[in-house]
Amino acid sequence: MKIPSFPPFEEWNRKLLLIAAGCAAAIVVFCCLLVIALSGRTDSDSPTPQATAETAESASSETAEVPNTADLAVQTAAVGTVLPQGTDAGRSYVDETLFIGDSNTARYMMYADETGQAFTSLNNNIGVVSMGAGAITSLKCEKFKGSSTMYTIPEAVAMLKPKRIIICFGTNNLGGSSTDASGFISTYLTGLKAIQSSWPYCDIIVSAIPPLDKQRENTNLTMTQVDAYNAALVKMCEENGFKFLNSAEVLRDSTTGWAKTDYTLSDGVHLSKTAVTAYFNYVRTHAYVTEDRRPQPLGNIPTPDGVPANLITQDPIAVRGAKVPLEFVATNGGTLSGSTSQLVKKGGTASAVTAVPDEGFVFAGWTASTGGSYSSATIQFTMPADANAGGVVLTAHFKADAHEHNYVEMSDTKVPATCLTAGSAKYKCSICGEIIEKDIPALGHDWDGGSQQGDQMVYTCRRCGQTKSETIAHTHNFNELVSHTQASCKGPETFVYKCSCGATTTTYGQGKTDHSWDGGVQSGSQIIYTCTVCGQQYTEAAPATPQPTEQPTTPPVEPSTPPVDPPAENTPVPTPDPTPAQPTESPATPVPEATPASDPAVPTVEDGTSVENTSAAGALAPTA
Repeated sequence: MKIPSFPPFEEWNRKLLLIAAGCAAAIVVFCCLLVIALSGRTDSDSPTPQATAETAESASSETAEVPNTADLAVQTAAVGTVLPQGTDAGRSYVDETLFIGDSNTARYMMYADETGQAFTSLNNNIGVVSMGAGAITSLKCEKFKGSSTMYTIPEAVAMLKPKRIIICFGTNNLGGSSTDASGFISTYLTGLKAIQSSWPYCDIIVSAIPPLDKQRENTNLTMTQVDAYNAALVKMCEENGFKFLNSAEVLRDSTTGWAKTDYTLSDGVHLSKTAVTAYFNYVRTHAYVTEDRRPQPLGNIPTPDGVPANLITQDPIAVRGAKVPLEFVATNGGTLSGSTSQLVKKGGTASAVTAVPDEGFVFAGWTASTGGSYSSATIQFTMPADANAGGVVLTAHFKADAHEHNYVEMSDTKVPATCLTAGSAKYKCSICGEIIEKDIPALGHDWDGGSQQGDQMVYTCRRCGQTKSETIAHTHNFNELVSHTQASCKGPETFVYKCSCGATTTTYGQGKTDHSWDGGVQSGSQIIYTCTVCGQQYTEAAPATPQPTEQPTTPPVEPSTPPVDPPAENTPVPTPDPTPAQPTESPATPVPEATPASDPAVPTVEDGTSVENTSAAGALAPTA
């Protein structure tokens, strides 16, 4: 069966198909535009990050777990390396500390606390824009008034003679996600040792590298590397006796691991006023207070003239290209209207910002960190063509209507003075709200009378318990008996006593005793005696053996006949008388004495003549 044809109906179908196709195309175009709008920025002025493996890693790490390398290093560091939280050390602690670092350190002079006083001044700040740790010993960066000579950081520290330094380098050493910090630590340590050598009397505190913002301009900078470098800094301090200020913990979001919201400028690297304020509160509550080791008097200290502008023209971390950060801040007594953190091309003009005074205050003008001043409440600032990487800070000032201030101490702001550190307290005017801070002088130690310990007099502070020792004239106390030796033939009785200082003394008791000789041993013609106690010997001649004594005999005395004269011639010779003739006396012949002393049998008469035995029977015959 043939179906009839209706031309008008077919035309209508064609129109419906065309309308449907058009709607579908419109929907597709709309979806594409929506995807593009949600995918990212389309600002032609925004820098395009390099498409590298580093940026891909950075993008993926934004949703990863928070890096904890540095946290682990802090937790495992030796006790005393990482500064713990304590009481607020007060403004005086900041004023007597020399801050050294890069552009973030330079910004400490651009911001003021709630009292209107800048956190640091030229007198205690050496901040060099774009400087890295490797230039500590080589870059001549500091000037002093009255001289055109430039000095390196170690040389400047020796001239300024600070009690302590807080040093922060590392941001300009970043580049990628490498966790190898050996080169960075090597150059940093060389710089720190040079400072220590030039001025060994100051405490050295190393501050952590501040965190980056998640929306940083240069995505080639990663928190992975920041975290690794900070962990290496903790170890460096532990091994070399430096102190580590873990300031990153107050600047970093503990959930994301990146910098807290509004803690950096638009480039994601430089700290905002809010962050710097938090940083200095952390410095004061994590203070390292020690005795002043500097030789006194300090002598003349030259007046710093600061770091020359644009000393380093290169931007080592390329965070902005032709743009530099511009920040607007307000002092007490007013607020700001407009974008307070901008990135502005060199030579370009920023969007307008207006200073709005509070009730009872009037606007008092703008000042720029570059040195200019402006009187209009609304300002459209033109960035200098020679602005450096640190950017510019514009500060709006306000003053109260004429009145007499009525300052009242603010609760929970008083920092009590201690023996070593000054305290402080903040006061707020009840009329205009102006805040001032006053120092409370250090109290000094309250020493007790001391107690003697050996040759030391030890004093204790009644207030803080600290002790000190002084050497005094030592009086020996020989009360420890070391040895006792009994008296003998070797020597007298001895007592050896020891003093607490180690010295000894000897006293004597019973005197030396006699030797105890044995019976002796005869050796030849001698007898050798030996002492049974000490072994000493002596000898004596042995006694002679007795011999039998013979009785001496006296030879008989022959009678002497006197000579007879010869007879005269023709004289008859008489005939001898038969009768025995009597002996004629003749001179006595001396007889040698031969009687031994041991024989008393031979007597002598009183006239000295001897009596001899002249008969065999032993009769005594006198000699003539």
